Amino acid sequence: PVCQAVAHAHQKGVIHRDLKPSNVLVTLHDGRPVPKVIDFGIARAIHQRLTERTLFTEYGQLIGTPEYMSPEQAEMSGLDIDTRSDIYSLGALLYELLTGGKLFEPKRLRSLALQEIQRVLREEEPPRPSVRVSSLGVTATEVAHHRGVEAPQLVRLLRGDPDWIVVKAIAKDRQRRYDSAGALAEDIERSLRSEPVTASPPGVAYRASRFVRRHRVGVTVVFALAISLILGTAVATLGLVRARRAERVARREA
Repeated sequence: PVCQAVAHAHQKGVIHRDLKPSNVLVTLHDGRPVPKVIDFGIARAIHQRLTERTLFTEYGQLIGTPEYMSPEQAEMSGLDIDTRSDIYSLGALLYELLTGGKLFEPKRLRSLALQEIQRVLREEEPPRPSVRVSSLGVTATEVAHHRGVEAPQLVRLLRGDPDWIVVKAIAKDRQRRYDSAGALAEDIERSLRSEPVTASPPGVAYRASRFVRRHRVGVTVVFALAISLILGTAVATLGLVRARRAERVARREA
């Protein structure tokens, strides 16, 4: 739903530029939690500025929150910021939801000079979600507890689709990110349905594994039948080979 809300803003020609947890509120509607994206204070229209304040604050200071900011937004180099900057921020949000930690340590970033912050965001690759959780040590138990699983299980769940989705969303090169927030939402939904995601490396083995997960019982039955057939064929072939060998021996002895 958060991705879809951002996609709606993009369709209206608005880039948020400051997506972070405090700008995503969760309210209850008929007993169901519904997230809402708020605070478009530094948002920017795709083809024009929304307010004079945006123009004023853009000179001489970093706009946005470094922990969730795309490399191109941090550069302030005059490069046009497009919707893919928000995709990066959504990836950073997803990373935190999965691991309980941010892409980069906030205290570290805020202790750095502007140029060093830009270098970190431009060059340093945060560990994949599964790697991040597996490196937490005893803290991983608490992180996993909040997600309703044990730590080893959480690491296994993050390997594969969640890792690939996050990595694609936060790619340093915006050309490698999702084209839209809607595309990111669709990949998340595919992963939840155990279907192939666009962020995965292409390959028959991966797609086969997705099929097996969706049709585990049927595949197990087919696999068992295939094994039985192979074993039966092997036993029959071995018996035939032994029979022919015995026949050759009998002829020599005769």
